[in-house]
Formats: sequence, C-alpha cells, structure tokens
Amino acid sequence: MPQVNYLKKFGIKNLDCLLDGFKAHLQFTDRSASSDTYLGIVKAFAGWMNTKYGDFNPASVSPLDVTEYRGYLQNQKGRKGKPMSPLTINKKIVSLRVFFTWLEKSGQVRDNPVSGVKQIALANKSVPKWLNRNEQAALIHAVQDGGNLRDMAIVGIMLHAGLRVSEVFVLDRADIEISHRKGVVRVRRGKGNKYREVPLNKTIRKILVDWMNMNPNQEVPLFPNRYGRAIGVQGIEKLFSYYVNRARPKLDNVTPHSLRHTFCKNLIDSGVSLDQVAMLAGHSSMDVTKRYTAPSMNDLQAAVEKTAWE
Repeated sequence: MPQVNYLKKFGIKNLDCLLDGFKAHLQFTDRSASSDTYLGIVKAFAGWMNTKYGDFNPASVSPLDVTEYRGYLQNQKGRKGKPMSPLTINKKIVSLRVFFTWLEKSGQVRDNPVSGVKQIALANKSVPKWLNRNEQAALIHAVQDGGNLRDMAIVGIMLHAGLRVSEVFVLDRADIEISHRKGVVRVRRGKGNKYREVPLNKTIRKILVDWMNMNPNQEVPLFPNRYGRAIGVQGIEKLFSYYVNRARPKLDNVTPHSLRHTFCKNLIDSGVSLDQVAMLAGHSSMDVTKRYTAPSMNDLQAAVEKTAWE
C-alpha cells in the first residue's frame, strides 16, 4: 500500500480535490449517472464531521463516527417535514461505504470505517414504489395535456420498456428498430455495462414512430434538448418532476425510476414469468425480480379494510 501523508487540517480545498477524484472514479462505474447524489451525501457527512470536530479528515473517521452519524440522520426531517425514512438513511450509509472503499483501495485511508456499520433493520423487505393504474393514467394525461411528443416518448419508453434514466438519455435512433408488428430497443450499456434488447409493445411503438417522423434528423440523439445535445439525466428528472406536479390526482413519492418499477409490476400482474421479467429488466439476480411479487402498502391497506366493522 502506498504511503499516505495525512493532513492535520484537511481543509475545504483538499475536500474539493478528493471529491473530484471520487467523481472521476464514479465515471468509470455503473454509478456514473448518480455521481451528484454520491458527492452530495459525502459533502453532507463532511459538514457534519466539521461541525463536530472542527475539520474533516477522512483518515481520522472511525466506525463510531459513522454510527453516530446514522443516529443523527434518524432524528432529521426529510423534504416534506417527515422523519427521514430508513431506506433513505441506508442509501446514505451505502454511499459512504462506496466512498471509503474507493479511498481504501487507492491508498488514501488505512481502513474503511463504514465496512462494519450496519444499516437500519427494516421490519420487512422494502417494496419498490410503483404506480397503480389510476396513477399511471394521471401521469400520462398530464404529459399529454402539457407536454410534447418528445416528453411523451421519454415517459413512455420508461413505462413500457422499463429503461433506467441513465439508459434513456444515451439512446440513438439506431438503437430503436420498429416494424409494423414489432419493435425493439437496444440498451447498449445498461447497469453493470450489460447489453440487453427489450421488445416494444404497440403503444410505445406508435409514440416513438410519431416522434421520429416529426424529428427525422438522423444526426441528433433520440431525445435531444433544445441545443441538439442529449437531454441528460437532470433534464429528464426535471421534466418528470414537472408532469408529476401537474398530475391529478397528485402523485406522491414518484420518481423516474418508479416507471421502471411499474413496468416490472405490470408484467408480473399480467402473468409474465419471473425469468422473463428478469431478462426484460436486466436484473442481475432473480431475487431483485421477486420484489415485485410482494404486496404494496396499498395492497396491505385493502387487506385490512376487509376486516373493518363499518
């Protein structure tokens, strides 16, 4: 392991340099699309450490610090004034583990202080957030009423083909092949750098054909922004947030990734086998796919309502 000179006062400039290196590292992994999220989580932790000790030196972080930080997060409020969910806190702990794993492997710290810190135990395995039929209809109506064909195609390909945001914005026209009776989208670099092909149903085929006929320029990405470049992750998240806010009834806790979950859930509810769903979604394990067979909170609410006396 290379020798590391640990700074007595780490300082904000050193942190900025460290985060630049971490961001560069993320660009070569399947986490590149979420690099801003990782960096934000590390910055928040560094700010907490600075408040506690007067500085932030990664080499001096101990498992006790991380455990105390986990407890601190459990007492914090989320964006809507509600307590931060265990799932959100666990994601932050995982992100810090990724950060310190990189530091350890690159010789910048001796040990990973997050490696032995446990996540918050959940009463049951968390169920992904998907949209029921009414919520799907509300979102689509919002896009139809206030949007355009490009936005409809973006929302549609996530809902009907289960693509991740990071897989959508890099699509070229050559990745889409559509005939009268069938179609396919080629995901050339999915999560884990995996290649897969997803058949397209009649609904999304029509939307994509209409969009490409309206924009026949073969030199631009499939989903360009106003400057002709690929719309980007933030662009997709921004337009999605716009339509979620326009939807009636209002949609809560819905993100672009909810459409991928909805795609999988719709397949399961339609009787499609788990192995087929796993292949279509590009899941690395059948255990991931099995999550969509679990009841949602709405399912559980409907179940207990059957026992009501009124």
